[in-house]
Amino acid sequence: MSYKAQLVVRARGKEGVTLIETVKEMANERGITYSEMAVELLQRGLGAKEAPAQAADEAASTSASAPATTEEKKAPKKPAAEDAPLPAEEAGPAVDPKLPPEKIVAHYLERRQERGERAAARILVDFFAVAGPADGGQLKKLLQDEFTNADYEALMKPIKDTDEYATYTERAIFGEPSPYSEIN
Repeated sequence: MSYKAQLVVRARGKEGVTLIETVKEMANERGITYSEMAVELLQRGLGAKEAPAQAADEAASTSASAPATTEEKKAPKKPAAEDAPLPAEEAGPAVDPKLPPEKIVAHYLERRQERGERAAARILVDFFAVAGPADGGQLKKLLQDEFTNADYEALMKPIKDTDEYATYTERAIFGEPSPYSEIN
C-alpha cells in the first residue's frame, strides 16, 4: 500500500522566505529532498521523533526485549573533530555575538588571520548561539561574498556540527509561531 500527501509552503514575508531557504539548505546538506526535510522538521516540531509507523514497529520489536539500562540509553559523546572551533577560553578575546553581521564577519576575518580558522570559528559559533534567522541569513550572504562556495562550505562544516548551530537552526525554523497557528 502506498501513502501520499502533499504540503505546499508559501511565505509572505522576508523572514518566512529566509526560513524556507534555511530548510532547503538543510536538506541539501543532508542529501535529502526538501519534502523529506520538511516532514522531519514537522515531526520534530510536533514532538514526534519518528514517523508513527516506525514508532509502532519499534515499540512492537522492543516490547519483547528487556528494557535498556540508563547507561545503554546514553549516546557516547563524540570526540571533537580536528577542525572543531576552539573553546572560548582558547579562541582569544570574546566578541559580542549581538553585533551586526557585518561586524561579526570583520572580527571573524581578523581573528582568522591572527589566530587561525579554529579560533575564528568560535566567533561564528557564539554568534549563532544568539542569532535569529534574518541575521543568520545576512551573515551567510556576507561570508559567501567573501569566500568561494567551496571555502564557505569548508569553514561552515565544523560550525554546523556544533550544538549552538543546531539550536540556531531550530530557533530559526520554530522560533516564531506562524500566523496560521494562532486561533482567532
